[in-house]
Amino acid sequence: MRWAKLFPVVILIAALLVVAAPPAEAQVVAQVPVIESILPPVAWRGTPVAIQGSDFGLLQIPGVSKVTFNGVDAGTAVIWSDTYIVVIVPDEATSGPVVVSNLFGDSAPYEFTVYDQPTAIPCYFAEGTTRAGFEEWLTLYNPYDVEHTATVTYLVADGANRIRYYNIPAHARVNVYINSEIGSDRDVSMVVTGTERLYAERPMYFRYKERWTGGHCSEPALSTSNTWFFAEGTTRAGFEEWLCLANPGVVDANVQVTFMFSDGDAVTLPYTVPALKRYTVDVNATVGPDQDVAIKVASDQPIVAERPMYFSYRGVWDDGHITIGAPAALNTWYFAEGTTRAGFEEWLCLANPNGEEARVEVTYHLATGAEVKQYITVPAAKRRTVFVNSIIGPEQDVAIKVDSSHPVVAERPMYFDYRSKWNGGTLCIGAAAPATAWFFAEGTTRSGFEEWLCLLNPGDAQTGVSVEYVFQDATTQTQDLLLAPGQRFSIFVNEVVGPGRDVAVWVESDQGIVTERSLYFSYHEAWDGGHSALGVAP
Repeated sequence: MRWAKLFPVVILIAALLVVAAPPAEAQVVAQVPVIESILPPVAWRGTPVAIQGSDFGLLQIPGVSKVTFNGVDAGTAVIWSDTYIVVIVPDEATSGPVVVSNLFGDSAPYEFTVYDQPTAIPCYFAEGTTRAGFEEWLTLYNPYDVEHTATVTYLVADGANRIRYYNIPAHARVNVYINSEIGSDRDVSMVVTGTERLYAERPMYFRYKERWTGGHCSEPALSTSNTWFFAEGTTRAGFEEWLCLANPGVVDANVQVTFMFSDGDAVTLPYTVPALKRYTVDVNATVGPDQDVAIKVASDQPIVAERPMYFSYRGVWDDGHITIGAPAALNTWYFAEGTTRAGFEEWLCLANPNGEEARVEVTYHLATGAEVKQYITVPAAKRRTVFVNSIIGPEQDVAIKVDSSHPVVAERPMYFDYRSKWNGGTLCIGAAAPATAWFFAEGTTRSGFEEWLCLLNPGDAQTGVSVEYVFQDATTQTQDLLLAPGQRFSIFVNEVVGPGRDVAVWVESDQGIVTERSLYFSYHEAWDGGHSALGVAP
């Protein structure tokens, strides 16, 4: 059934309400059921909904207690209590009255809208914290012509989960300050769903352990997975690495994490991630110091994984960066951003989780139009690191394409002293394929922020590109350009849209391209650094 596939995506919206629900009275006076609300307010067939009310009965009595959607029986409930019921919308359901029935009669009908198919793709974020020294944000972007509502479920590691609703006007972007939503000193993962497809990113700014300042930003995972891979990772002096795991399902996840080292050794350790919660692994404490480490996560339940790292690079440039994992190793990866200009050091990390060595061709697309080729062998179950500056030389803006004989995982860290005023580091996982549309929810040209948009045309034909800049007041601005075959191009967003703007971006092209967005900043004029994110394709 379709609901089995969608179950982990939406069930938490309903199930989390039970966490906050008051306990049922020890003795309930028998009365006809009363429906007070149904969440989410609309749903599609095959997904769960939560019915809130009273006098449902402490237990579902087979053949007697039931929920019907316009006359269609929903069958056995996932959760049934006197005040909350969680059921799956039947495949045959249509819009109309929902009725709860028990021994004492039927509730008054509650009008409810049923969609034929899901119209929204969820966004998952495994990392997030409001601990001292951290400020976390969620940016939401609605590119459509009508207002839509986002449902955000906060999976709190050591507290009650929360659920919140946010209205996103048409062609607008909205900022949510997570610290004010869930309080301080919380580790939190998020699931974002909507009445229509919405785009989300999660920026965080920090003074890490009162010693390193900066910020990082993550694009979301668009689905849960039983496997996740990370190519980069290190516990060398000046680096602290973490692994964040989120379980949005209703069954505890048994997880095996394999740490793969550069010398070919590996160690696998078990973890349990509770249902509807998140779990954090201290990688330095787990594998010890001075290790370069790639990671494979394998779970018996679909989960989400991210890897943040905090650092003082070469003891000089401090910051942090983060990436969502790759759900699978691939033969091809693309990176639109990259530079070896003065003050920048760029790296390429490749991990081979296979049992055979991978022969990798790396194509460096320079802004000048030239290409540089490099050939690398990545042994089985090992990782390799390339210092890009040494391959293409100084003062080059560069995009990268990775082609491998066997599936690998690729990430691109960069460390910098930006314009000799802000230092730090960024990191991005590769794009799996070019696309003709890319969306960015985050972006700003406020004081202390400089934003760049990086484009790569990896194809053999010229392509036209249209960039739409979307502001918080629902106004827009467009920019058109042409990209030559193999061209890598940068846009300084501050110059295009002017200062003091929060801006989401929609990029469209005639041919498949790859896009990334980099932000360099001094947050609150105190925490300087940078972050980078891959665009999200529709």
